[in-house]
This record gives sequence, structure tokens and C-alpha cells, in this order.
Amino acid sequence: MNENKNTINKHLKKHLLISIIMTVMFIVGIPILIVGATQSQYIVMGLGIAMVVIGFYGTPLMWTSYGNKKALKHVVDAVMEDHLTSVGEIASQLQMRERMVRSYIITGIKQKYITGYLFDGAKLTSNQKEAPKPKISSNRCPNCGGTLTKQQTFYVCDYCNSKFDKE
Repeated sequence: MNENKNTINKHLKKHLLISIIMTVMFIVGIPILIVGATQSQYIVMGLGIAMVVIGFYGTPLMWTSYGNKKALKHVVDAVMEDHLTSVGEIASQLQMRERMVRSYIITGIKQKYITGYLFDGAKLTSNQKEAPKPKISSNRCPNCGGTLTKQQTFYVCDYCNSKFDKE
């Protein structure tokens, strides 16, 4: 869970930084364009034009992307930290439309921000399935090297108590 939170926070910080850079480019590009045009410095003027155009078009796109990522983080936090599991509960808690919450949950699962849950479109349920146990081919534990004792349908390590399926 902590790893997922760190990942989404890194992506959120990256979007914020790019949004701020785009905004600054737009603001700084205007005086650079004016100075380049008034002093007939075409390279400076071209740089100013490029900064204004990139800032003009990029700034709203990046701030919108940042806002969406921030809303996604709120939904992920509601699921992973507050343990809210239904779309209706999350929408009510965050004052969002259920359609948007559903979309953010799907995005959170796809990007692996939300893990350990199954989503049916209306409710998240805990994934209780265990990872498959490794099968063994020798009489030694692959985890610690201890001796394995044969049980009815599996082996058990005498040292670390790990269980392994028979081949």
C-alpha cells in the first residue's frame, strides 16, 4: 500500500512541476518576445514565440491533467486508506459523480495504484486469493535449504514451515 501511495505521489509531483514550468514559460515568453522584436534579435524573438506557444497550449492541458491526477489520488486514498469499497460511498465522501469515481477506480487499478481488490463496476471486494505456492523437485526447501517432510498433498519445511505443492 505504501509503495502505491509513493508512486501516485511521484506522478502527482511530476505533473505539478510540469504545470508550473509551462505557466512560467508562458509568462516569461511574452517579455522575451517583445524584447526580441523591438531589438531585431530574431533568435530571441523566436525563443519567445516558442515559449509563448508552448505555454499557451501546454499550460491548460497540464493543469487539467494535474487536476485529474489529484482527483484520482483522492479516490485511491478513499479505497486504500479509508477502506471505502462501493462507488456510492466514495462518491458521497468525495462529493463526486459516481460515473467519475467508477472511471478513477478503473484507472487506479490499471495503473496499479489500487491493488488487492476486484472491481465489478459498483463495488470493490477484497481479493482473497493466495499466490501460487512454488512446486519443488528436490528434498530441500527452496527458501532456506532445510529438509522437507512429506505430507498428504504437500511438503513442509522442518526449519521455516513453508508449504510446497507436490509435483
